[in-house]
Formats: sequence, C-alpha cells, structure tokens
Amino acid sequence: QVTGTVSARGIGGRAMLGTYMARDVVFGGGARQATVSMAGMAGGFGARVRGALAAGMLTAVDGDLDIEAGQWRVYPDGRPDRSGFVKIEKAIRSNMNDRNRASPRLYGEVAVNGQAFDCLLDTGAPGAISLSYDHGRRLRLWDDARPFAPQGSSGIGGSGGIGRIVRADHAEFGGVRFERPLVLVRGPQDGSRGQHDGIVGLALLRRFNLSTDVRAKALWVQPHGDTKSVQERYGLSGLWLERKGEEVRVAAVGTGSPAAGAGVAVNDQIIGLDFGAAIAKISGKPGQVVELNVAGASGSRVVKLTLQPFL
Repeated sequence: QVTGTVSARGIGGRAMLGTYMARDVVFGGGARQATVSMAGMAGGFGARVRGALAAGMLTAVDGDLDIEAGQWRVYPDGRPDRSGFVKIEKAIRSNMNDRNRASPRLYGEVAVNGQAFDCLLDTGAPGAISLSYDHGRRLRLWDDARPFAPQGSSGIGGSGGIGRIVRADHAEFGGVRFERPLVLVRGPQDGSRGQHDGIVGLALLRRFNLSTDVRAKALWVQPHGDTKSVQERYGLSGLWLERKGEEVRVAAVGTGSPAAGAGVAVNDQIIGLDFGAAIAKISGKPGQVVELNVAGASGSRVVKLTLQPFL
C-alpha cells in the first residue's frame, strides 16, 4: 500500500522517496511488528544488501547493539544495568525537518585534533569519521600539501563530490582516544548539509558496544577489545576515475600517492580499458604493480605504479 512520500537528505543532496506500508514484519526472527512504514530507494546498498534499517530500531525502545557478541538485544521494560558503559547525553534526537515522520536519530560528540563536533552516529556509513568541507578546512585537513586519498561520495541524495581521506593527529569518542585516525573531508561541491557537523561511521562505532536509554534520550557506549575486524580502507593507487562517455578519465590524484609519484595528472585518459576493468586494475592488494596506458597533454605514455598504503 502506497502511503505517500518522504523527503530524505543525505550525501549528494535531497531526494523524494515513496513510502509503503509493510505488514507482519519480523526482524531477526524474534521481533515482530504488525505494520511498518518503509521508504523505497533505488539501489545504493550493494550487491548483497536489499535495504537499511532506520535508527528507530535502536531509538524506539531500550536495546543493545552488541558488536562484540554480534547480537541486537531489546529490553521492552528497560535495561537494568549499564555498568562499564560511558553515557552520552542528548544522543537521541529528532531532526527539526522530520516533522515526526522519521525515527529519532543517534548523535554524539567527537573531538578531532582537539576540536569538538556534533556528529550523526550512523552504522550505515562505512568509514570512521567524515566532516564537512568547511570544518576540514578549519582544521587544515583539506590542504593540497597534505597526503590524501581521493574518495567519491554517494548516498540517499545521489552522487556527491570528490572528498579526501586524510589522517588527523588524533580523535576522541566515548572516552577513548584514537591516534592518527582516517578522516573523510567531504568536497566543497557535496550538497550534504544538515543539523550536524559530520558523521561517525561503522569503522569507529564497531569498536564499541552501544546501548540506548530511550527515556533519558541517552546513548551508552562500552569500548571492547575485539578490533581484529577493524580495517582501514582507502584507494592504494591514489586515483579517482570517472566515466566520461566512452572514455575513462582521471578525476583526482592524491598528494603523496603512487599515482602522483608516477606522474599521472587530473584529466589524463586511461587507454585500452573500459571503466570496470580500469577500476579493477587499480583496486588490487598492496605490492601489486599496475601498468596503465595514459594519454594526456604531453601525449601517450605507459606508467607503472605500485599499490601501497601511503597515508
């Protein structure tokens, strides 16, 4: 049953999504609801994932997202004890523009290089920390002399601009200090603007067990020692490629990257490979040697670069 539309804002700008009423919905084989309102979104979840659960799964009733145990637990009568957790006040909030049509979301403060930011907590965001272009400039994280890996952004609102993954000096969240974390600074053309300074994503949140205290509008976090599955990820070539008609063009080259060292420049064309093959070729493992046929302002040439962590 079609129930209307909802305005959703994310990376890439704003989008209007159709809403539908689903009936007799069972989550995880244990939590059952008679009716659930769902928004329809075309793609954006990857090959194996068919959808995303809103923050209401955590903010409607007390519950634990126990990363360490791999469990989601619900406490309809309230969670009895949270010893060992750190409390984040005013974490459960509704966006002023939601008009009571969307679930309250989770927020928390993260300090990057000593400066505090009010961030949306989003387990659907794959990175650790992302900040707006303005905040990145203020922290001097967006600087052409600073090593960076280019990273495009896409989300509910479509495709955004090209941002930069850089290393900050340190960050603090939930009473834990992280040395030299990766931070994505979104590009100046990214249309994402909201009532928060940035996003704390899964790469950082998965270092904690999360527990919601709905009546107090608080979030409790508990750091744990299982960090084996936490991996830092960024493009090891330093290239960001885009499809221009039938051509594959270099849209960005990271400072200090293997591609920059090999002399690849923005607007160079990759010859002899379609877009998918070109992406696959630069997405290998550390130590892999990549050979590319490149055409640019100075003519055609063959460049070789070795994929490696450079941040």
